Amino acid sequence: AESKGRGSTFIPKEETSEEKLQRLRNALVVIDEEQQKILDMYDLTSEQAQKSVWYGGEGSRAKQQISDRILTAVSQRSGQFHMAFTGMSVCAGHGSYFNESYPMVVESTLKKVFGAANVRFGVRNACMGGTYTYPYSWCMSNIVGADVDVVAWDFGMMEAGRSHFTEGWLQQVLKIESKPAILFMAGYANQLLDDSSGGAISSQNIPALDQYRRGVAIHYGRVTGAPVHAFWSAPTLRERYTQVKIPDSERGKGGWDNFIELRSKSDHPTPEALTNLRWYSRKGLPGQASWHPAPKEHQIFGKLLSFNYMDMLKSAIEKEIERLSASPIPPPLNLKKLLQSQVTDFPDSRKCKDSKELFCHTAFHCSTSYEPRQGRGLIDLIKNDNYKKVLAPADNTAIEEVKRFGTGYLDRKYAYKGSRADGPLSFRLHHVKAGTVIVCEPTYGWRKPHNVIDLASEVEFFIDTHKVKLADPDGKVMKGIAKNCVVVTYNCPQGGHDLVMEPTVDGKDLYVSFVLWN
Repeated sequence: AESKGRGSTFIPKEETSEEKLQRLRNALVVIDEEQQKILDMYDLTSEQAQKSVWYGGEGSRAKQQISDRILTAVSQRSGQFHMAFTGMSVCAGHGSYFNESYPMVVESTLKKVFGAANVRFGVRNACMGGTYTYPYSWCMSNIVGADVDVVAWDFGMMEAGRSHFTEGWLQQVLKIESKPAILFMAGYANQLLDDSSGGAISSQNIPALDQYRRGVAIHYGRVTGAPVHAFWSAPTLRERYTQVKIPDSERGKGGWDNFIELRSKSDHPTPEALTNLRWYSRKGLPGQASWHPAPKEHQIFGKLLSFNYMDMLKSAIEKEIERLSASPIPPPLNLKKLLQSQVTDFPDSRKCKDSKELFCHTAFHCSTSYEPRQGRGLIDLIKNDNYKKVLAPADNTAIEEVKRFGTGYLDRKYAYKGSRADGPLSFRLHHVKAGTVIVCEPTYGWRKPHNVIDLASEVEFFIDTHKVKLADPDGKVMKGIAKNCVVVTYNCPQGGHDLVMEPTVDGKDLYVSFVLWN
C-alpha cells in the first residue's frame, strides 16, 4: 500500500513519438493478456465481466470521465493514478491477510498493466476496522490525499440504518482538491451472488446503494458532474453460476458457518477460483466472521473491478495512440484539470440541511493520529510531550493478534493519552476562519472503558487562556453522528490559537484522536 503517494515520482526516460507509440501498442497486448487471465480464471466472457460495474447518470459519460483521467496520466512523461479505499473491516481485510484484501488485489492486478503504459499506479487502503463514517469523513483529504483519482466507499455495515451518512461522505470527498471519481463498493461476503433482485446491475439493485443512497448518488453525479460508479459481483456471476450452501457433512475444515460454493449452470466444471469460497488462508486469523470476505471472495471483487479498469485504461491508450499518430502531433490535453473544473458546487443536501447538525457542507482542517493517512497528524499540532501516542484501548488485543499471526493489517487507531497528573494537553490550531472546533476520542468498541475520561463532563477547554463553555454540552449535535466527539465552540476567533484541554478528575485517562477546526 502507498503511504507516501506524493513523495516519489516515476520519471521514465525520454522517448521519441515512435518509441512511445510502440510501447503503448505493446501495453494493449499486455492488457488483453491480463484480461484474458481473469476471464479464464472465472470462465466468463468480457460482456459478463463488464456487468459488475454500474456507471451513474448517463453511464457512458461517467465511464469516459474516468478513462480521461487515466488518459492524462498516460499522456504525461511521469503519469500517476491513485485509487483510495475507505470503509470498515471488510475492505481492511480482517479475517484474511492484508495483501489478500480486495483493494490490494486491485493494486497487484493493475500495477502491471498501468506500468506497461508507464503510469505509476497505487492503491491507498485506508479502511479501518470498527470505524464509523464520522469523524473519519471530516478528515477525508487528510486520510486519502489531495491528489487521489478515485475514492471508494465501503461503510455499509457501519451505516446500517444511517444511510444519510453517505451524503456527508460524498460531500467531503468532493471537497478534495483533485475532485476524484466516486466508487461505491459492496464488499460483504453475503453480497457475492445474491439472487434476490435478479437482472443486470443497475442503480435499483446494488447492495451498496439502498433507496436513499441511490437517490443521493445519482443526484450528486448529475448535479456536480462528478463521475459516480458502483461495483457488485452478482450480475456477472449469476450469468454463469448458482450459489450453493454446503452441508456440514461436506464442508471439511477451514470454513465458516455459511460456507458457500458457486456451481456452474452449464456443462463446464466450476473453476477452482470459485470453489471452497469460504475457506481462509489460515484458520483462526483474527477477524474471521460471516460478514468478512474470505480470500477467494476478495479476489473475485478485486479481479472483476480491475477488469473494468483495464477497459478504461485500454480506451485511454487508444486515444493517446490516435493523438501520436496525427500529423502534426497535437499537444496532450490535461483532461484531469478540465474534469476537475467541471465538478460544480454541491446541490442542497437532502438530510443535512443544518450545517450544525451533520456538518455536511463544512470543510474542516483535520489532524488525526489514526493510521494510515496521507496528511498531517496530531503530532504536527501538539505543543507538549507529556501525553504519549498509544493504541486506543479497544485496539490493543487486536494489534497483538496482528503481530502474532503476521496478517499485515495497516489500520491503527492511535490516540494521545494522558491524565490529570500529566497536566494540560495543548494543540496549535492554524488559520482558524469560521470558528468551529471539534475534539474526538478514538472509538472504543462496544463499550467505553470505565477508566476513560468523559470529554463532555471531565475536561475543561481553553482557547489560548480563555476558558470556553462547550457549545454542545449535552451532545445533541453529535448524537447519532459521532458520539466520540464534542463541539468545543462555534466561535473561535480567526487566526492562530492554542486549544488546551485540562482533565478535572483523577484516576482516569484522557484519549484524543481527532482535532478539527475551520
